[in-house]
Amino acid sequence: MKYKIIFIITCSVLIFSCENIHDKIEKYYGEIVYPAKYDTIVGHIGYERVEIDLLRAGRIPSDQINMGKAKKTVIEYDDEKIVIDELVSWVNITGLTQSKIYRFFVYTLDEFDNKSVPQEIALIPFTSSDLQSTVVSSPRITTSPSSAIVEWPAGLNSLLLSYHGLSYEYTDRDGNTVKGERGNDSRFFVSNLETGKSYTVKMKYRILPKVNNASILDTLILEKDLTLNIPASTGTFSPTERDVLIANGLTRFDFESASKFTKLVYPIHANSLQDMFYFSNIEELDLTGGDIFEIRKYTYDRNNTTSEIGGGQTSPFIAKVSDVGDVQVLKDLLESGTLKKVRYIPNTMGLDELLAPYIESGVVESVGTPDEVLIPHNYIVNGLVQDGNFETTVTFNPNDAPAGEGLANVFKAIPKKKSSSIVIAVPPDYRFNAKEYKYFKYRIYAPPKSSFTGSSANFQSVWLRFMNHMWSFGGNSNFGQEYWDHGNPTHLISDSDLQKWTEYTIDISNMASRHTRVIVFNIGGEKGVDPDSDLTFYFSNFRFSKEQ
Repeated sequence: MKYKIIFIITCSVLIFSCENIHDKIEKYYGEIVYPAKYDTIVGHIGYERVEIDLLRAGRIPSDQINMGKAKKTVIEYDDEKIVIDELVSWVNITGLTQSKIYRFFVYTLDEFDNKSVPQEIALIPFTSSDLQSTVVSSPRITTSPSSAIVEWPAGLNSLLLSYHGLSYEYTDRDGNTVKGERGNDSRFFVSNLETGKSYTVKMKYRILPKVNNASILDTLILEKDLTLNIPASTGTFSPTERDVLIANGLTRFDFESASKFTKLVYPIHANSLQDMFYFSNIEELDLTGGDIFEIRKYTYDRNNTTSEIGGGQTSPFIAKVSDVGDVQVLKDLLESGTLKKVRYIPNTMGLDELLAPYIESGVVESVGTPDEVLIPHNYIVNGLVQDGNFETTVTFNPNDAPAGEGLANVFKAIPKKKSSSIVIAVPPDYRFNAKEYKYFKYRIYAPPKSSFTGSSANFQSVWLRFMNHMWSFGGNSNFGQEYWDHGNPTHLISDSDLQKWTEYTIDISNMASRHTRVIVFNIGGEKGVDPDSDLTFYFSNFRFSKEQ
C-alpha cells in the first residue's frame, strides 16, 4: 500500500511539471529577431532633393554591405514609401518641391519583411521658391551715350551663394540680338545702344546657393532682368587722362563733344585707356604717340650740375616702365568690333597678348621696328649728378674723331676721376625695351698703349651696370633697384684693339623681366685712383639690337 501511494504522488508531480514546461515554451512561439539597422544617418540638401548617407564606412557598393539578415532598404516620409530591394550606403530622394521640413525614416527589412529599428532625420530641401527669392548683389553700371559696362568689382560671391559664371542677352539699336557668356569674370560690355533709351538685359547667373553657410549639392541657374538707362548726349564725364584728351583736341568733356571723334592717339607712357569708353564713335586708336606726343623730359639736378634727358619722338627701344592699366575697355571695344584699327609698337605698353588675336585680321597693326636702333645723345647723362668721382669730359660730335665705317652718334670722353662714368638713361616713365631688343652694342676707339701708364693703366677696360635708378635718385623707381651687372671688367680692351674702332656686344635679355632704365658705363672699372694724365676715348653707335 505504501509503494502505491509513492507511485501515485511521483506520477502526479511529473505530469504537473510537464504541463508547466509546455506552458512556458508556448509563450515564446513566433518570437521575431529584428534585422540590423543602418549605423548612421547624415543628410545633404540639394535642389528639390536630398541625399542621405547611411553608413559610417561611406558610400560603398551594395555587394560590399553585410548586415546579417537585413535584405532591403525602406525610406518613408509624408505619405511616401520607397522600397529598395537591396542594402544601400546612401539614397537620393527627388521630387521634394515644397519648402518645408521633411521627416525621413530609413530602416531595413529581412526576408520575412521584419523591420529594423529606423533611423530618423529632418531636412528642408532648396526649392524653386528659394531660388526665386535669392538675391545677387547689384552691379556697378557705367554708361556712355552708346554703351555700358556692367561689372561687380567685389565679385558676386556672398554668404548666400558661390558664383560660377553668367550669360546675358540684349537687343541693340539695330534690332540685333547680342548674346555673351562670362566665367569667373563677371564683367561685360554692352554696345551699339541708342542715346537716351532704356534697355533690358536678360541675365542668367550660374550659382551654388548656400544654406547655413554650407553649399547645397546643385549648381543652379538664376534668371534676372537688368535695366540699363542710356544717358543723353548732353551728359558730361570726368576724364582719367585729361592731358591726353586735350592733346587730341577735346576741349569740353561732354558726350556730344566726344562723339565727334573717330580716332584717338595715346602716348606709350599713358597710364589708362579708360576714357575711350566715352567716345561713342571711336573706330581708330594709335598707341604709338603719333605726331602728337613726344617722350617726356626729365632733368637731373644735383651737385651743382643739371642734365636733361628725353624729348623727341617715340623710339622703339623705349617702353612704358610698367604695363598700362585699365585695359578692359580696349578689350571690350575690340571684342565688340567697335574698333576697326589699332596701331601699336611691340612690347611698349604690355598689350601684346591682348592685341595678338587681332593682328591676322588686320584690325591691329604691329608697327615694324628696325633690327637696330641708335641711342641719341639726349639720353646721355652727365655723371656728376651722381658723384664727383664720376667726372668725365664729354664732347658730342667731335671734329677730331677718328674715321671709321658706319659711325653714328660719336662722342669723345676724357676720364677725370677714379670712377669716371657715362650714364645712359630714359626718364622715370620709361624703361629699355629689352623684350624687343635683347642686345646692347657699342664701339670704342681707345688711345695708344703708351697712354696707359702709371695710374692711367687702370683705365684699359669698361664696366657696365644696369639698374632702375642711380643710387642718389631712389625716387625715380617704384620697383626697387633690380641692380645687375656683367662683372668687372665687362670688357677688357686688349692691346690689339687699341687705336681702332672695336665693337662690343652684351646680352641684355635678362632685362626683359626688369624695369631697367639706367646704364652706368664706367671707364676703368673704379680701381680706386684718378688717371694721372688725359686719356682720350671715342665712343659711337650706342644702340639696341635684336640680333647678336
